[in-house]
Amino acid sequence: MKQNYSVVIPDHINQQLLYHLMREDGDEEVCFALYNPGAGLLRFTAIIDEVILPEEGDRQVHGNVSFNPEYYERVLQEARKKQKGLVLLHIHPSPGFQKMSNDDVKAETRMAGAVKSVTGLPFLGLTAGNDGTWSARFWFRAKTKRKQYKRQWCESVRVLGNKLKIHFNNDLRKPNINEEALLRTISAWGRKTQEDISRMKICIVGLGSVGSMVAECLARTGFADFTLIDFDLFEEKNRDRSMNVKKKHVGKRKVDVIAQAMKENGTAQRITVKKYPFSIYKEEAFKAALDCDVIFSCVDRPHPRQILNLIAYAYMIPVVDGGILVRTNKTNTKLVGADWKIQTVGYERPCLECLEQFTSTLANLDKEGKLDDPKYMEGADESIRRLVSNENVFAFSMNVASLEVLQLLSLIVLPEYLAKTNQQFYHFTTREFEKEPKSECNDNCFYKAMTGLGDNTAVIMYEQIGHEEEV
Repeated sequence: MKQNYSVVIPDHINQQLLYHLMREDGDEEVCFALYNPGAGLLRFTAIIDEVILPEEGDRQVHGNVSFNPEYYERVLQEARKKQKGLVLLHIHPSPGFQKMSNDDVKAETRMAGAVKSVTGLPFLGLTAGNDGTWSARFWFRAKTKRKQYKRQWCESVRVLGNKLKIHFNNDLRKPNINEEALLRTISAWGRKTQEDISRMKICIVGLGSVGSMVAECLARTGFADFTLIDFDLFEEKNRDRSMNVKKKHVGKRKVDVIAQAMKENGTAQRITVKKYPFSIYKEEAFKAALDCDVIFSCVDRPHPRQILNLIAYAYMIPVVDGGILVRTNKTNTKLVGADWKIQTVGYERPCLECLEQFTSTLANLDKEGKLDDPKYMEGADESIRRLVSNENVFAFSMNVASLEVLQLLSLIVLPEYLAKTNQQFYHFTTREFEKEPKSECNDNCFYKAMTGLGDNTAVIMYEQIGHEEEV
């Protein structure tokens, strides 16, 4: 499959950049920034990490703008020292996606070789329209001529804050909507929002009860590009709480069954589904998740949650997570209680560990296989035994799946001041629906410290293993 490229900008950096670049006199402006790389299976992403504004005398503004060699050399050496990529950013006096002028091409082409030589990473150029729309491109050495560099446009630039705003390159990510099938959906939020929905890349990790329902809901809402990750097969015992699973599907891979259902029931013009029958802690599945704009965590174990928690912060990909806890009497003959929590984690939101959705200790026990060891579990306390309990009901999963999808929709359709949905907590037995007050991570949170570092985290949580061991 073809390699593609993207950029993600944290909202506070986006505001800093636009404040500098949008001059009151309307002249062009320029600055440099640094990025951390994030290499997925099929997408290379630059995570903008630090802005280096020009100092006095660093550039000349004269309608157009130019910068002095000393400014360029200073930021280039800063990129080398910090082992980060280099970004040149400027603005054009017109709205929307911006192409490049001849002067833009000459300036970036001249820098591409030196930047690659000094930093080891491709040079990145970004242009803002005067309405804040971004376009971006990487520069790579041409295969035919050693000293020439070729431009590769990015398919998207994502700005992540309370909202997730994605600036798409229309030449690379075309809208993919079926207006007749989506008439009522489009009427809820408009064609432009539906076009953006159709171009987003969604990953679903875990295709059991909640995951299968999330997949169905998203496909019917007009999302069109999916990555499915689950190592397991459907069993007869899964049928009472999974969507689109029939008798004939018992013994089939979950990714295959759900992918087929999404293609049959989806409402976009074309449904694309990439299938990875592996656990998220295997390298191929981990990197496939990095190719996506949003990840749904539909897992019920601490180790996968720990990995997805890292991705949410280090690679700045929002993770929508939910979990159900059903409590019964000792003989499993009477319902005592059922509760579920739903949360979106990532940039400027509290993480799953700080929200007490897993602990590092339990994640390590899970990784070591202790939670599947009957002898270990026999002596474990009640809180640990609950982790591997299987009690669930279709209606419970359906509510969790719906709330998870609503968390995503809040990210992309609500106004900025409403988009940051807090953790939601529902008690079935008392029918109470509350929001948890926690709004940020603990002061010493490991994952918060990893925000935006991408591959430079130097933390590897995945395992490299041959595919045959996962089948």
